Amino acid sequence: MASRAAKNRERSWVIVCSLFVGVACAALLIGTQACGQERQEAQVSNVGNPTSVQQVDAKDADAVRALSAAYWEAWNAYDVEKVLSMLAEPFRSEREEEIKANIEKLKRWKMSISVTEVEPPRLDQNGEIVMFVHVKKPLSTDRTQMRFRKAGSSWVIVYASKD
Repeated sequence: MASRAAKNRERSWVIVCSLFVGVACAALLIGTQACGQERQEAQVSNVGNPTSVQQVDAKDADAVRALSAAYWEAWNAYDVEKVLSMLAEPFRSEREEEIKANIEKLKRWKMSISVTEVEPPRLDQNGEIVMFVHVKKPLSTDRTQMRFRKAGSSWVIVYASKD
C-alpha cells in the first residue's frame, strides 16, 4: 500500500511539473548559476529579419532585467497579485486563471523556480524588448521568451511563455 501511495505522489509531482511547463512565467536572476559557473550570454541570433533587430540601451536593458527578477521573485513568493500586476493586457486576462492555479500548485508543493538569461534583451521592429531565459524547475528546464513594452516611463511584460 505504501508503494502505491509513493507512486501516486510521484505521479502527482510529474503532473504538477508538466502543468507548470505551460505557465507564462519567466524572470531573471542576474549573477551566477546555482552550480557556481558564471552566466554566459548567448549571441543574439538574427534569423529571419536581421534588419529588424536593434540594440537596447543599457538603461532599458537594466529595467527589463529588474522587472524579470521581480516577476520571478513574486512567483517564488507565491504572490499572485504581484505577478499579475507586472503583466499588460490582454496577456494578463488571458493567463490570469492559469497563473493563479500554477502558483497555488507551486505553493502546495513548496517548489521554487530559478531563471537564467540565455539571450540578452534586444529591441524588435514593434518597439518591444525581447529576451530569452531558461526557467529551471525540479524536473526540467524550459527556454522561455519574454516580451516587454514601455508603458509610460516603465516597462510591463506583454508575453512570457516557453518556445
